[in-house]
Amino acid sequence: MKKNSKKVIFIDSDIFIALAKNDDSNHNKALAILNKYFNETIFTTSNYVISEVITVLSMQLGHNRAVDFINTIKSSDSMFSIQWVDDKIESLAIEIFKKQTSKNTSFTDCTNMAFIKMLGLDGIFSFDSVYRKNKCVILK
Repeated sequence: MKKNSKKVIFIDSDIFIALAKNDDSNHNKALAILNKYFNETIFTTSNYVISEVITVLSMQLGHNRAVDFINTIKSSDSMFSIQWVDDKIESLAIEIFKKQTSKNTSFTDCTNMAFIKMLGLDGIFSFDSVYRKNKCVILK
């Protein structure tokens, strides 16, 4: 999935939420990291992550903010591409999920790790420690 020798990094839900919420404890850090890598990185995510983000934003910031996020992420000039979970990703995610020892690892986290592995991505942009525990490269 590499394009023009740019790194391809997967973005997790917590980053989108931190970016959307000015009062989030990771807002400034997420913004700084995104700006730091903006020109040299291709950012991708999944339909599962998008679903999580829409739900959280709607619950925490209201329906209109969730709709704004949908419009931004789905716009033709969005800087984020969206990968869709298919049978292969789901099967690998199930394998990854079965190996987890923490009850705090979500199935979406496991689909994210499956994308990283199957697409040969360079890492993940997330503040969630589950990725470090699973030996994923974390964007800092």
